This record gives sequence, structure tokens and C-alpha cells, in this order.
Amino acid sequence: MSNSSVLGVSSCPICAAENPLTNKFCGGCGTQLPDTCPSCGSEIPAGNNFCGNCGFDARNTDQPSAVTTPVSEKNQPAVRDGAPAREAALAREGAAERRHLTVMFCDLADSTELSGQLDPEDLRDVIAAYQSAAAAQIEKWGGYIARYMGDGILVYFGYPQAHEDDPERAVHAGLDIIAKVNHLDVRPDLALHVRIGVATGVVVAGDIIGEGASEERVVLGVTPNLAARLQSLAEYDTVVISDRTHRLTGGFFDYEDLGPHQLKGIKDPENAWRVTGTSQTTSRFEATTEAGLSPLVGREEEISLLLGRWRQCKSGEGQVVMLSGEAGVGKSRIVEAFCRRIENEDHGTITLSCSPFHSNTALYPIIGCLERVMNIERQDPAALRLQKLDDFVSACGLETDDIVPFVASVMIEGATLPEEHLGGTPEQQRRLVWDALLSLLEAQTRQRPLIMIGEDIHWIDPSTQEFCSLLIERLRDLALLLVLSTRPEYQAPWLGHPHVTTFTLNRLSRSDSEALIRGIAGAGLPDNVLNQIIERTDGVPLFAEELTKTVLESGSLELFEGNYRLAGKMQGIEIPGSLHDSLMARLDRMAPVKEVAQIAAVIGRQFDEDILAEVCQLDLESLRAAVEQLIEADLIVRQSLPPSATFQFKHALVQDTAYESLLKATRQRYHLDVAKALAARRDGHDQVGHDQVPAEILAHHYSEAQAPEQAVPLWKEAANRAGERWANAEAVGHLERGLEMTASMPQSPKRTALELPLLLDLIAGLRILDRYPDALEALEKAEVAATTVNDDEALAHIHYMRGNIYFPMGNLDGCLHEHEQAQQFARKAASPAMEARALSGLGDAWFMRGHLITAHDSFQACLAVVEQHGLTQIEPVNRAMYGHSKLYLLELDEALKNAMMAAELAVKAGNVRAEMVARGSSGGKILFDRGEYQEARKQLGLALDIAAKIGARRFEPVNLAVLTQIELVEGNRAKAVDMARKAVAISRETGIRFAGPLAMGALAMATDSEEERRLAISEGMAVLEQGCVGHSHIWFYRNAMDALLAAENWEGAEAIADAAEEYISPQPIPWMNIIIRRARVMASMGRGQVDDQTISEARQVLDDAQEKGFIAIIPGLKAALSRAAPSKHQ
Repeated sequence: MSNSSVLGVSSCPICAAENPLTNKFCGGCGTQLPDTCPSCGSEIPAGNNFCGNCGFDARNTDQPSAVTTPVSEKNQPAVRDGAPAREAALAREGAAERRHLTVMFCDLADSTELSGQLDPEDLRDVIAAYQSAAAAQIEKWGGYIARYMGDGILVYFGYPQAHEDDPERAVHAGLDIIAKVNHLDVRPDLALHVRIGVATGVVVAGDIIGEGASEERVVLGVTPNLAARLQSLAEYDTVVISDRTHRLTGGFFDYEDLGPHQLKGIKDPENAWRVTGTSQTTSRFEATTEAGLSPLVGREEEISLLLGRWRQCKSGEGQVVMLSGEAGVGKSRIVEAFCRRIENEDHGTITLSCSPFHSNTALYPIIGCLERVMNIERQDPAALRLQKLDDFVSACGLETDDIVPFVASVMIEGATLPEEHLGGTPEQQRRLVWDALLSLLEAQTRQRPLIMIGEDIHWIDPSTQEFCSLLIERLRDLALLLVLSTRPEYQAPWLGHPHVTTFTLNRLSRSDSEALIRGIAGAGLPDNVLNQIIERTDGVPLFAEELTKTVLESGSLELFEGNYRLAGKMQGIEIPGSLHDSLMARLDRMAPVKEVAQIAAVIGRQFDEDILAEVCQLDLESLRAAVEQLIEADLIVRQSLPPSATFQFKHALVQDTAYESLLKATRQRYHLDVAKALAARRDGHDQVGHDQVPAEILAHHYSEAQAPEQAVPLWKEAANRAGERWANAEAVGHLERGLEMTASMPQSPKRTALELPLLLDLIAGLRILDRYPDALEALEKAEVAATTVNDDEALAHIHYMRGNIYFPMGNLDGCLHEHEQAQQFARKAASPAMEARALSGLGDAWFMRGHLITAHDSFQACLAVVEQHGLTQIEPVNRAMYGHSKLYLLELDEALKNAMMAAELAVKAGNVRAEMVARGSSGGKILFDRGEYQEARKQLGLALDIAAKIGARRFEPVNLAVLTQIELVEGNRAKAVDMARKAVAISRETGIRFAGPLAMGALAMATDSEEERRLAISEGMAVLEQGCVGHSHIWFYRNAMDALLAAENWEGAEAIADAAEEYISPQPIPWMNIIIRRARVMASMGRGQVDDQTISEARQVLDDAQEKGFIAIIPGLKAALSRAAPSKHQ
């Protein structure tokens, strides 16, 4: 077959032009094209009623072809009476699905030359022999011949029936095809050769093309073409596979790396691999773990059990342990870990490896075991094999005549039992072989204790099972530990013996799963990624390992300071190819009810019976029968009984596989059906016995149905509800989903009307979460949208929010400018609410600049508008800031009154963010300066709790810094140091310019390390030079002065006092003035300057502080006066 042939086409016999198989006439020359057999691809000459190659009845256009998936009507759930029928187009769509498929393209080499050398009838015989030989091997390995294309064969592994090892099957089939075709003796002196390409990937399978006899189901996607291109790279009698197939077949084969190739029609270079043969691995576990073992966690109990049985075995009391558990739960990993624990003890180990491909091959595991222990190679001739067997038996101390003939009869081709035993019954002959094998085992256990491992016993062949039954009966008196691993569906015939222990493995706990995932990753993962992996893998170690590797290989994470972080927006985690086939195989085995599972997967991991029935269009009896089949197949579990029956997929990845097998169009249709059913329930049409449907669930289904006009308002509702609970991260997530939906709409006033409210809410949420860059990006989009529709009130809101974000970022000029813009737009829009917010923002801006008197006046003006227009929602936070500004005017009574009133108003309004500001940043500071330390501690603690609850971490350092000072007052220096260090660390995470210097000043006060104090003050000064919020300046100066005074660094304290005076010089504030005066006079007294003028100034500062109620600064000043002039300060 020509290498230029393309799948799905036929060549014109006249002009050689390639034509789609559905063409009746050549598109190149107009010649009528010959009919092609839809079963085998051979030409059907005009007038023939049957295909001459395969006997297909060409007269019966309704006869299914070899590529048509048979649809069984048997046991199909009945459609509910009166339900609307599916349109024909939808029926066609439903037949197709997304699959993870392995495709083989097999080509008979040099067929063009053969056609020139042989008579057509002889060529026909050669082609038929080649096709027959290949078809036998394809059938043996579970492949599906999609199409014969002259001398080419297109084969699917994984459709219409998936297996858990389809890539492996395809490669085995390829190697066997080569072996069989090489040995064909069709004609003298004619050697046939084949070239085979294999590729694995995602396809759409099952689309119907053609009509009648020409109807077939095809596979669409790059994978079939890739297989064909790889076949063109193959040399005579070789199999070349894709990189993905190579990764999935792992240690089962040996390979030669052919390097990357740019293949025609394939976008990216493909690394190709030549398969050179099957590997010499002992077991499937060894083959699949060739790249290394994952950490073992949470299995000490199981290993301890094996160690206990091993101790009994060494004392001569044989034991059997059956480890039972679902695929991937870690049976083989436990056995491997156990063997490592005892590797330094004297013992022997042998392995019986059962195979899904040889469950009916007599004694396959035993023969493989014998070949390994006797070092028999595949290529060894019979004579050499016999010699190795003879040597091994002799080494065991046994008479060769008693053992060798009987063992040889099952493991050496051509060997038979001794002549005197040939007349016995099959049962007698089998007994002789069993006795010989058991004698070999007994001899080995006499030499040293033996561990015999039986891997994957659920695939055991009947003869090996019979042998194991005999062994277990005799094993009690042998120094032999038999460890068998199996899946739960296997019913062992030897249970009930006292020396047989069955242990069922459970899934890992959440903590163990987390430890496993972190061990595989080698570094910490972001919490949301870690949680996704844990939730989707349900404690199955293999699932966790493969999904973690998939995430690490996806490129969505990057290492940063020893841990992984997101390199961008996290996309959905793809099901690993190593798991996809096994999961799909479980679904395919449920073919009659698979669609029910797929629709359930659309609803969600948990689903209700009534919603499922509504979408499936089934009567209740048929639906329940289908669901029972899924339960029996261990795909879903029942969670509650009718009349409100609910179910859940046993594995999240089973749900994902069922869902992803649906075509995108089919998914959308089902999602819309689910949304309509849930909306009916939500609207009160179906409320009996059901909870209210959450807005986010309904929004999700409308989104997946690509119905943005229905989805967007629901995402906003879900965000509002999350916001009411201060679940801000969830609220932001809902809003982002809503904006994804608006982005899918064409630009229009309707889109803007949906988009702008989402953006404004999103900006507020991002600000609370301290995600300032994302918030600024959203503000740009919002400003464009608001300008487009001339929405002045929205523009006022946008400038106000931008100013609020510049505030914690330390952008002083930007903050002030944005709030001035907000005030202008608010007045233009005649919006008192936005004008009040703009005045509030101006207060913040002046506060940040350190103009605290002007800030006070702005907050006062804001409250006047609030009171005039009854804007109660705006009042709490602004009253808190008004109280805060009163502190710096040394009006401490008014300051506390307004702060506590703000807290009460915030509680009534349910505004926890305003409550946090009122209790902490405002109230906590005021109470501390008033000397009410216990009440300050209480309010600061409440503020910290709220900050943690709503995710406002940038406020935590402010509260921690004041708590540090309270701990110092109460003599708890160690606790104070810990708090201050924590405050500095959080400031580094959330934005050093908001509260970093404040926290560093607190650390300088708390630490008794001169170096740590010096570094804290030095870094704090450096950060201030970058531009910070006003309170960070003045509180840093205050704390740094106190720290240096306590360290008796008088010059340093005076230098900080000078810096503070310069900072407030544009607008001096009483609070800072008295702190500066205090520092200077204490430094003077500390140097010994105790003249009357100094003492008088100290006493005046003390009197001023007492008059204003500024209690916090009094003790230090009193102590300094007492040291300087004790006789004058009585």
C-alpha cells in the first residue's frame, strides 16, 4: 500500500485521484467508482451480490457493517410514555462519544510491487492470507478492525469496548502480527513483511457516515492520522509507536528512541519509538513502576500483619495472606514494602504473575515463574531449557527422573510425560505434574524460608488455581508464606482454612492522601490544587499518584522558594491516560445503561433520582433497574432511599470519565435539561421533600449549556449570598464564572448591562482578598464598559474603588486623584451615596498622606451627607475612621465613642469588614492609648477573628502590632516578640507598604536583640521612603522612639523624633507632637541633662498627657522623671 494513502479515502482506478469513501464518482475525472465492501474494504465488482473476500451481503443495505457498533435493544431502559422523541440528528449525535483511543495502522509492505509481479487472483490470495493472519492476532488482543483498505488495516483498541490496558494490547498485537505474517507460507520464495504504527489520543468515535451498505462509524481526530504517519516511519517488520503510547506502555516492552519527527499533517514534532520486544519484567507492578516508586503512607497495619505471618512461616508454620482491594488501592506496593523490610533476612522469593491476556492459558503464571528462577531465556532452544531444568532440580537435592519429565511436559514445547504415564486419565496426568511442582517447592523451603507472591489472582487461569488450592492444603507444614493480591470480585476457593488470612485494603485517609501527594510532588502544592487532587482521587493511591504527576507535567505550576505556586489560571485537571482506559472499560461493560451513567455524571457526583428520571426521559421502573445495574457494578452508591432517593459516584474520576466521554454538544444539551429541571424545582413547582437548589448549582448547568443570559444573573446571586456569609473567595469565584459567560456573548448593550455589575462586585471582592493587581485589571475593564454606556454613577464607583486600592498599595497621589475624580462623577450623577463614598475615599487619601486633620474633616463631611440622606450602609466604616482620626487630635473620649458606635452599627448592618476596622484599627488603638489594656486586647482579638474569617489578612499586622505593645506592658516579652515577628511576616505576604513599618516598629520595641532591633528600624525607614499609609509612618516613629529609648540609644531616639517632626510638618497633629516632645525630653534626661528647664518640660508633657487621657505614654515618662530627679518628683 502506498505510504501516501490517507485514511477514509479510496483511489480512482483511472486517474488515481483520492476520493472520500462516500463518493459515487471520481472528483478528478468523473469516472464511476467501484463499490467497496463496508465490511472488509475490498472492491465489489458491478453486478456482484456478495463480497468475494468476506461474503458480505451487498443486497441488504440494512445489514450492519464490520465497523458499525452493534446497539443492543436487549435490557434497554424503556422511554417514558408521552416523553418527547429525540430528533434524528440528536440520535446520531448520541451515538458518537469522546474516547481515549489507541489506533493501529498495519500495512503490507511492497504491495504495489507485488501487484505488478503476481496474477490478480494470486495477489488476492496473498492479501487474504495476510489479512486473516493479522485479524486473528487483533481479535486475540481485543482489537476492533475498523476498516480493511486493500493491503492496509485500520484497528481500534478501546472502541467500541475499552480495556484497562488498550495501548499495551495494541503493541502486543503488532508484535504478534509481525511474527505470524513472517511465517506465512503463501507462495514459494515469497516473504511477506509488514510495517505497523500505533498512536494513542483523544478522538470522537462513532459518527455515522454513508447510508445503507456504505454506512459506517468513523473515528475523528489526529490519532488515526498519526498512526498512519508513524507506520510510514517503520522499517520492515517493526512497530513504531507515538510518545504517548510509549508513556502508557512503560516497562512492558523494550524500545529504541527514534527521536522527534515532523510528520505530515501533524502540528508539533512527534517523538517516535520503535518497539524491539517485550521486557523481562517479573510482574505488571514491576512494569508499571519502572520509573520509581511513590512514597508509602498509611499502610503500617497491613505491613505489620505480613511481618507477623512471616515470623510464623520462619518457624515452620506456613501461612497464606490474601490482600483484597480495588484496582490502584496499593496491594502490590504493600507487598513490595514488606519484602524490603525483610531483605536482609535469609529467604527466597518467587512470583506468580497472572495476566489479563492469559486467564485461559494453562499454568501461565507457574511457567513464567519457573523460567525466571531457572534463568531460562525466551530464545533458549528446547535442549538448553531441559538442561537448565535438570540442573535446577539437582540443585534442590531431588532425583531428576522423579521431577524433570513431569515439569518439562508443561514448560518445554514438545516434551511429554514418560511413556508409562501416557495412558492415564487427564486427571491422573495433572496430579503427577502437581506432585512434581509441589516437590520442587517443598525442597526449596527445606533450604530456606520462602515467600511466594501471587500477583493479580483475579486473572488466574483454572489450572493454576487448582494447583494453588493443592498447595494451600499442604502449606501448613512448610516454611512458606504465600501472599496473594486480588480484586474484590474474585471468589477464592480456599477460604476457610485456619492458616489463610484475608485482609481488605481500605482507601487512604485525607491526611494520608495529602502526605502521599506531597511526597510525590517533592514540594508543597497550592491549597486549591491539593484539595482538587484529594477530592477527585478519593483515597486511591494510584489515582492520587497519576493525577499529581499529570498536574506537575501540565506546566500550570512553578517552583517558588521551595514550593509550587500557580503559574497562571488553573485549568481543569485532565484524567491521566494511564487511568482513562481502565475507567472507560468499567463504563463500557455497562453498555445497556451507560447513557444513564453519563447523564448522571452531567448532574454531578451526587444526583437525585427524580432529576435523573426527568433528563433521561425514562419511566421510574426502567430508571431504577438501570441504577441498580450501576450499583451492582460498583460505579455508584445509594445514599438515601425513595421517595427522595439520592446516589453518588463511588469515584470522582469515574464521574469525570463518564462526563468527558460525551460530545460537547451532547453535554450542553444535557446540562440545559438538568438546568430546566432544577429551575422548576427552585421556582416552587417541585418543592415537596427537596431542599432549595443553590444558585451556583443552577448557574453551573446554564453555563455549561452555553446559556449566558440565564447563567449570569444566577452567578451574581450566588456571589451575593457568599458575600453575605463573608465567603469572599467563593464570591469572587462565582463572579469570575459569570464574567467568563459574558465574554462568550457578542458586544452589545445587553452584554454590558450584565457585565458591569459583575465587574463592580468583583473589584470589591478582590480588594477584600488583597488581590490588588487583579482588581486594577478588572477596574480597567469596568471603566471601558461604564464609559461606553455613559454611566456616571458607575464611573464614580470605579474611581472610588481604584482610590481604595491605591490606599493600601501606598500610591498617595493616585489615591487622592481617584477620589477627587469619584467626587466629580458622583455630583454629575446626582448620587449622594457615591458622593459620601468619594468623601470617605478622600478621607482615606489624606489619612494615607499623613494629613490627619484634613482626613478628619473629610470623614466629618462624609458623615454629614450620610446623616442627611439616611445612608446607613455607608456609615459604620466612616464613623470608625472618623473616630480613628479623633485619636490623633487627642480627643480620646470622642474617638472611643465614635469607634464603638461604628462597631455597633456595623453589627446591626451585618457589615463585618466595618466591624473589623472599628474594633481593631480604630478601637484597639484608642483603647490602648487610654490605658484600657484588657478591653483593647478583647477588641483586637475580635478584629483578628473577623480578618481571618473574611480573608482580609493585610489588617492582621495592625492588630498584632498593638497586641505586641499590650504584651510588653504586661511583661510578656517572649510572646510579644512572637506576635511582632508574625506581624512582619504577614506584612511581607500582603503588601509591606500598608502596615509593614508599623509591624517593624513593634518588633523593634519587643526584641531584646540589638541586631534585630537595628535591622527592624533600618528596614522600616527604608519602606517609609517608598511611600506608605500615614498611620504606618506615625506609629513606626512612635514605636521606634520607644525602642531606642529603652535601649538607651538617645541619639537614635532624637533622630527618629526629628524624622517624625519633618513628616508632620505640612500638617502637625497633637498626638504626634506630644510623642515627639516626650521622646526628646526622655533622651535629654537619659544623657544626664536634668536642669530645671528639662524637668519642667517633662512635667508639662506628663500633665498634657494626663489631661488628654493619653495614658499609654505616661509610665515611661514617670519612670524617667523618677530616675532623673527623684527628690523633685514626689
